[in-house]
Amino acid sequence: MEITHRHCAMDNDNVEMEHIIYYGIDDIVTIYDDKLFRHLKEREYEQCEQVLSDFCFELLDLPDMEQTFIARVFYISIVTDIIGVQKRKGRLHPRSLTYSYELIAKVEKWENLSEFIINNKTFMEQIRKYIIADDVLFHGCPHLTKALQLIDQNLQENYLTVSWLAKKISISTTHLTNLFKLRIGDTVSSYITKRKLNEIVFEMTYTSKSLKEIREKYGYVNHSHFIQHFKKHFGKTPLQYKQDL
Repeated sequence: MEITHRHCAMDNDNVEMEHIIYYGIDDIVTIYDDKLFRHLKEREYEQCEQVLSDFCFELLDLPDMEQTFIARVFYISIVTDIIGVQKRKGRLHPRSLTYSYELIAKVEKWENLSEFIINNKTFMEQIRKYIIADDVLFHGCPHLTKALQLIDQNLQENYLTVSWLAKKISISTTHLTNLFKLRIGDTVSSYITKRKLNEIVFEMTYTSKSLKEIREKYGYVNHSHFIQHFKKHFGKTPLQYKQDL
């Protein structure tokens, strides 16, 4: 991370980025950035929370305004770096951008170091659940990367099956199934179902389309069948989910 090139919005703070270098914190930022992304690569989210807490404690000797400013820059840069990886891999979805903007807006409202420490768990949970989700950000597996891209591009198509995917990337269905189990921890069919349901939830939340229009767009013609799938995945009916928004 090039910390001197990061930017974040602040209300009334008059602090320049050069303060980070002035306080000798740029090396510390780099060290913790490396630690955090090593754990992200392995999906070790609890360790990520600990890295964030340790980083905050490193700032305690600084004046309060600098503490908040540097923590804010660091946390926002984590989100933007993940988005950058998704963009480079051709996996940047509007959903990830929307949730990223929302998370950054929350971070910008935290007014002291205590708020950062208290919110570490929630911060990482939102990154895990809403921004990274099932994406394989860092593992260099061309077949899996291509399969995930094809799924994203063909979620609304009836022909999206395990056999169709395997044929498109020229590997056996067994090989494809093993890749998903090893790298994602799920079957191909289950992953496709989850992706469709997550898209449906995104459109329920951020568009004015009717539920019937949305579910049919992703192949759920039978309403009862859709309700069963939705409740199994989210633990509530679409109506209950909508009411909780």
